[in-house]
Amino acid sequence: MFKTLYKNSLRLLALLAVFAVLLIGWLKVTAATAEGLPKLRTGDLVFQTSRSNQSIAIMLASKSLYSHTGIVEVLPSGKAVVLEAIATVRETPIADWVARGGGGRLLIKRLDGLTDTQAKAIVTVARQHFGKPYDMFFQDGDDAIYCSELAYLAFDAGAGLTIGKSQRVAELDIDNIAARKLIAARWQKHPSCADGRAKSFEACYAKLLEQKLVTPASIAEDGRFITVFSNYGIVVD
Repeated sequence: MFKTLYKNSLRLLALLAVFAVLLIGWLKVTAATAEGLPKLRTGDLVFQTSRSNQSIAIMLASKSLYSHTGIVEVLPSGKAVVLEAIATVRETPIADWVARGGGGRLLIKRLDGLTDTQAKAIVTVARQHFGKPYDMFFQDGDDAIYCSELAYLAFDAGAGLTIGKSQRVAELDIDNIAARKLIAARWQKHPSCADGRAKSFEACYAKLLEQKLVTPASIAEDGRFITVFSNYGIVVD
């Protein structure tokens, strides 16, 4: 019996090894490159799986592989850049942005019917936030800004369009190990909890459940956007 179990375990390990090799090969062959993208337009939104230490928490909470987003701007030179909120709100060349995504995955969305005038206004608004710090607490307001909030604010102020969905944290799948670990590391500095506003993690956690935010997933799922490009695969797309 022990020999049979041992042989079956070896077979399983061998199958897993083959699967891992095939998966790595597939990811490499299908990885996105800036050169292989379709023609981009100003106002397009790009989504990726971030490699940041908060990415897993975002993915689990929003039940999506899209944990980071940015706004495309095609410059007069013809080069495309991504306006994004990362360490600060800034401009990143599209090649660098694509290369930074986990697994070489990329999703490009375009708002159906967006005019050139609206698109230019959107990136103008986004650029007005350049230099502002990343909002690691995901709060409303524009003193500090997180990635999907930049897109939300730019489309709203630039084109009068509300994209995605503002959700209470409690509506997300927030009760997971990664999310709780992230909150545990930050709650004492959270503006709603710092300086004695919350005396414990649990007290702060209860407050945070009422906070509203806009996730990359909610914008990607907005039915007014059409998919221009995706190499995430049929399960996600």
